[in-house]
Amino acid sequence: MLRLALKPRWLGFLALVLVLVTAFVMLSAWQIDRAQSKNQQADNPELAVAKPFNDIMEAQGPMPGYLADQRVTISGHFLPDQQIIVDDRYLNRTKGYWVVTMFAPDDPEYAQAADTDQLESKPVAIPVVRGWTEDLETAKASTASDADVTLDARIAPIEGPLDTKDLPEGVVRSVSTSQIVNLFDVYTYSAFLFPQEKPEVGIGGDQLSYVPYQEPQDEGFDLQSAFYALEWIVFAVFAVYIWFRLLRDEYNALRREDQAPVEYVVVKDAGEKLPRTPKNGDSQ
Repeated sequence: MLRLALKPRWLGFLALVLVLVTAFVMLSAWQIDRAQSKNQQADNPELAVAKPFNDIMEAQGPMPGYLADQRVTISGHFLPDQQIIVDDRYLNRTKGYWVVTMFAPDDPEYAQAADTDQLESKPVAIPVVRGWTEDLETAKASTASDADVTLDARIAPIEGPLDTKDLPEGVVRSVSTSQIVNLFDVYTYSAFLFPQEKPEVGIGGDQLSYVPYQEPQDEGFDLQSAFYALEWIVFAVFAVYIWFRLLRDEYNALRREDQAPVEYVVVKDAGEKLPRTPKNGDSQ
């Protein structure tokens, strides 16, 4: 079987398998590193230290992963007419709605790749979770104040866009900047904020309940990422197994051909008669 494996066709197949195995192993290592980094992030005491928002966040730019859960202080004002209601949100195991209003920070910083001249033509704002209510009409009636305010908040990574089909106008299923910029004439950030405490202004009176930020809990090694890491290793082993199985099947097929019985054919010269075989009843 070694001779067969060293043939160019099988060596090329093996090279392809090794490329796949290398990719699977690298993905497994990335998942393990991610599992460890999640644990380290949960233990990072720096996240609880409030930092000026404009010092670490830039408009129209990506949010670095290490800023997730970071505590910040931000000064500015709400934009009352730029508000969304997020469906299917729970507080104390009760289903309801988030009221999320855009907040314009004072003196925002822009990403280096952003066109600052163009950005100045529109307000720059970040979504802020102002509160929760079980009643949709209460959520719609809640209006933020545009008075200046300073918030102590936590940064949350932005959510992916979800289909808003069959939802009332102004109601969405996720806090997605790609959807927000289509709803409002505004530039924004790749994040949103959870106030650390109920703001003094802009909360819509006592109609909304405060939404506490859920800090990440240290649950040890992240089992989901560990499972994905093991899954990539299984894929790598399976790729090698497929190559070996195909090689063995062809090798066994060639062996069966070599061991097949040989059929002989008697060939006579022209004009030569084969001896007549006596039949029953013939005289000797």
